[in-house]
Amino acid sequence: MSIYGIGVDLVNKDRIENIYKKYGDRFISRILDEDEMQLFESSNNKERYLSNAFAGKEAAVKALGTGFSKGVHWKDFGLSRRSTGQPQLHYTTKIKKMFKALGIHSTHISISDDDPWSIAMVVFEL
Repeated sequence: MSIYGIGVDLVNKDRIENIYKKYGDRFISRILDEDEMQLFESSNNKERYLSNAFAGKEAAVKALGTGFSKGVHWKDFGLSRRSTGQPQLHYTTKIKKMFKALGIHSTHISISDDDPWSIAMVVFEL
């Protein structure tokens, strides 16, 4: 296997908290998919959840090399956790087709946070 792309993003939780306070549900419905909305609603620390999700999605589109352009949107990538607590990416059929066309076979994500920062790293393998 070889690496297709690596993406890293660092987010200040205070910034995300301010955006959330200003736009509320409009903000979360723009960036979170349905599965993430359920995780968000059950979260004890909503700003932390949003910051980690924001960083993870930003890192994913950087690893893909598109950013949020070329038809790639916030809800095309989602984050969940395995039973072990390890974060994992899920993605839409459109992204799965892009991965197939590009030869991407594996995705990896790591997220860490320490107030006021969230950081995520994503690696896509061929």
